[in-house]
Amino acid sequence: MNLSRSPYIIEVDDVTQTGSKIELFLWNTGSQPASPQYTLDKLIPASNNTKTYYNISPYVREYYNFTTWQNIYNTYDIDISTDYKVNYWVNVYNQIGGVYVLNVLESGGNSFIDGYNYYTDGYNAVSSTVLLSEGTYFYNYDAGAFGTSVINMAGTFDIDLTIGDAIRYTNLSTGAATVITATTAGLKTFSRVYFPYIDAGNKVEYLGGGTAVRWTGNFIAQCEPKYSPVAVDFLNRFGSWSRIFFQKANRRSINIKTNEYKFNPSTLPFNPTDEGQIKDFNINATESITLNTGWVNDLYGEYIQEMMLSEKITMFDPDYLNQYVPVRTKSKSLKKQTGLNDGTINYTLDFDFAYDLINTVV
Repeated sequence: MNLSRSPYIIEVDDVTQTGSKIELFLWNTGSQPASPQYTLDKLIPASNNTKTYYNISPYVREYYNFTTWQNIYNTYDIDISTDYKVNYWVNVYNQIGGVYVLNVLESGGNSFIDGYNYYTDGYNAVSSTVLLSEGTYFYNYDAGAFGTSVINMAGTFDIDLTIGDAIRYTNLSTGAATVITATTAGLKTFSRVYFPYIDAGNKVEYLGGGTAVRWTGNFIAQCEPKYSPVAVDFLNRFGSWSRIFFQKANRRSINIKTNEYKFNPSTLPFNPTDEGQIKDFNINATESITLNTGWVNDLYGEYIQEMMLSEKITMFDPDYLNQYVPVRTKSKSLKKQTGLNDGTINYTLDFDFAYDLINTVV
């Protein structure tokens, strides 16, 4: 799948053209619409430079609707929400002799998700099959409450499967294994942890064609006896929901915002105990929270980086509202730690709640 947070370029070139046009069709579900959502055209830069380029990513991004969270914990091989996948088709035309001629090189038939590629990946890079970085992840485990609250759900991962591909869960304690084979193709959601293995954690392997190991992730249970863990969900670099647990101490604060003015007392002579000269108005506040991961591994620097680069972040704190709330990363820099350089590794980050404390929406 293509990644819409980075430019996706349609190149149109014909040595005889004086310009070009594209028709862009976009849809989430069902079949291709009869009419294009956008029609774009350009003239060639010069007679000796006949190439024209169109970046369609900004138009694709208008068709996402991120409303699905990772609230499942015992579900496997289900179709992802159509809200965060966009199908597209592009009709390409060359302008020749003042007339637009449909180019035989029509393009599309693929999908976009709202991820991005790095500069070193080059342009028009596509996502990987598994929409989660390989590595080791930790999740909160409470034997008495697992599955009854979001904070006790390990999260999910998405994968683009073909028929015959498989996911293998291996219990990290007993070595027992469970294989789930895809019977239909498409972008699927799986729980990170096979529910019977939840107390021990598991290794997850993507088996291409049902046999070849092409991706591995380890998901390890952590029980936090003292602090109340916080789950942060975000759209990762592949455009898929990912989850990080912050297991240790968290601290909240508020930042008051206000305007002020000076005025004369309403009566003379005035009583200095009744009114002051300086008044506040438009008083509101934003909340902030500082979170700590607890002890993690070298790879967590990359996971934190993806979260800080995300445009969609939500937090679930069972001690605060007990519901998802939108947040923004207040921390704007990150020192990536390694076991070699730093010994033990943990990260502390600051977040702002992405709304005013007093509701002012009209």
